[in-house]
Amino acid sequence: MSVHTTTLDLATGGDPFGDAVREVWEAGARPGVSYEIIERDDGLITANDVHRYFAPYAEWAPLEQQLCERAGQRVLDVGCGPGRHATHLLEQGRQVLGVESSPGAADIARRRGVETLTTTVETLTPDIGSFDTVLLGGQNIGLLGNREKAGDILRRLAAVTRPGGSLLGVSVDPHALTSAWNRAYQERNLAAGRLAGQQRLRIRDGVTSTPWFDYLYASAAELESLADGTPWRVHELVRHGKQYLAHLTRS
Repeated sequence: MSVHTTTLDLATGGDPFGDAVREVWEAGARPGVSYEIIERDDGLITANDVHRYFAPYAEWAPLEQQLCERAGQRVLDVGCGPGRHATHLLEQGRQVLGVESSPGAADIARRRGVETLTTTVETLTPDIGSFDTVLLGGQNIGLLGNREKAGDILRRLAAVTRPGGSLLGVSVDPHALTSAWNRAYQERNLAAGRLAGQQRLRIRDGVTSTPWFDYLYASAAELESLADGTPWRVHELVRHGKQYLAHLTRS
């Protein structure tokens, strides 16, 4: 259980991320139009220019570029947003199915030519097909959520991946976040029996927000432990600053 230190009362509902994505798309996908406001349950606020979800390949961080370079022919892009990775992969001749929980972001991905399911990773079933690669770009290893959910999600992803296929994802190593407020947050998590990098977040737009949800920053060792008991095994880790690319293979 998480302890909220903020007392701000926001209306829960709507599609804050999708609304921001649509605003940027309709403005020509240019920077400075709208921002993704992410609130952590200790009061930390992060604002990201939504333009980054439309940035071309040449402007991506090196790990995001490697992610797509390693992808196979049939790709399941989980948490695809408005299609940043998916549109690049389609241009490279891959077949891509996107999965996105935000209706607004999923709609923009479809407008950009990406076949997209509006659903969550927790509800994926094998009837969507079999893929060579599951992509968790943009730090979306975080969608594993927490220790309790991660195993089930990894097994669901394995069920839609061919034997020998890959899971490619990017994560932040929480132990590389050394500011005083991040250390305090990690210590509070550990005292409560959670993983150090388990983030409790919500996305805000004006006076509305999503419900609180868990988003996991897992170290490489923690990811390997979460994969234990699932069909996934860590094949390679590529580090870059506070982040790393994880390449897992399905046994």
